Amino acid sequence: MKIRIVGCILLGLAILVPKGIAQGKKEKENLEFGKLQDLEISLTTVPDSVGTGGKPAVILADSKASQDGRWLRIDVPFQTKKKITPELKFKFYLEGYEVVEAEEGGKSTEKFVILSGEAIYRDVPKGDKHFAGIFLPPGSVVRFSGTKPNGDMDWSEKKLNLRVEALEGGAPCESFFDLMAEKEKGPSGRGGKKDPAWHKSPEAQEVVGALLVVQETPFWPKDYKRYPQPKKP
Repeated sequence: MKIRIVGCILLGLAILVPKGIAQGKKEKENLEFGKLQDLEISLTTVPDSVGTGGKPAVILADSKASQDGRWLRIDVPFQTKKKITPELKFKFYLEGYEVVEAEEGGKSTEKFVILSGEAIYRDVPKGDKHFAGIFLPPGSVVRFSGTKPNGDMDWSEKKLNLRVEALEGGAPCESFFDLMAEKEKGPSGRGGKKDPAWHKSPEAQEVVGALLVVQETPFWPKDYKRYPQPKKP
């Protein structure tokens, strides 16, 4: 009888204890990605103030593929709540289509690829609108924009999949950025709610390191204030 009474008392106490105290209140994540409308994707050339001086550029058969061509620039917004976050790593996955040159007299084809790269920042201060940035060089823009005329515009017009994952101090964050997350599927038929693991597709070849951090481009150090303090991999 005493055992039953004690059990009833403990059960009653468990019911009276607030849920937050009993289970421990879950804290909000330090890092959160910004809204889709704040994502900035553009095809841009290197400013004249950066490219002037020195020896003249080499003349190539395809001027679009030269360093004077257009770079794909991707700036993904995020915010942090801690006063200082020692380290944040961002892993980028971008949908692309590699042009496969045809033999003489034939027609060029394309294959699905996933372009990937990483950006690491250190000592990131608390902020409502940081940017994690990544770039695709002009030659790679030509190579991976497919056979469609002006196919590179699909990137700047946000018609191809982009996914960004974050790690804080080496631990994966719950929050991630997915450009097509709210759609059933992306314009290419990949991604979206029906294909959330498009970046792991067995149909695609991942091109590791295709995407470059700002300090590996001519935009550095002109744009160094736009991003948190970079850290070497």
